[in-house]
Amino acid sequence: MKVVLGGSRHLQRVPQNLVELLQEWNDSDVQFLVGDAPGADTAFQQVLKNLGSKSVTIYTSAGYVRNNLGSWPSREIDSGLQSKSSAVHAFKDRFMISQADSGLMLWDCESAGTLSNVIDLVEAGKSCRIWVALDSELYNFDNQPSLEKWLLLYPEVTQEAQKRLKTFRRRETKRSETGQPALFE
Repeated sequence: MKVVLGGSRHLQRVPQNLVELLQEWNDSDVQFLVGDAPGADTAFQQVLKNLGSKSVTIYTSAGYVRNNLGSWPSREIDSGLQSKSSAVHAFKDRFMISQADSGLMLWDCESAGTLSNVIDLVEAGKSCRIWVALDSELYNFDNQPSLEKWLLLYPEVTQEAQKRLKTFRRRETKRSETGQPALFE
């Protein structure tokens, strides 16, 4: 099983109950897909390093690996964008989600990027756990109706997350219409 780990850049620690979950997964040979951003990505990397995890791949879209605490294999995902905006990193996120079976996210209730990842996972028929900093709760979503009901609690961030996914998908459609290979082939 492959699990994508990610979350908000403002969150810099993994709660103890999730460390225990990561330990269980590590003991059962789960493969971890982790980004290279500061914040939640680096916090997950630190936990995996402490657990002695061997089955980790670090993903980047920055042109170089910003953080790789365990010296694990890394993979660069080229967005094809000239901009250095956060949209570049969305390509890495979409790729990791395409490769994963499920996800675990840390969310600060503000990051539209993290929420985009949750929505994308569930829309792809994959389960996603999301730890919400505001109430220190872990939620599990494995179907769209349950996620959509929960998203009503966060209308502004949800709207931005959905907008970002729509923009990404529009770019992918444009790539295929211009004869460029699809990003995830």
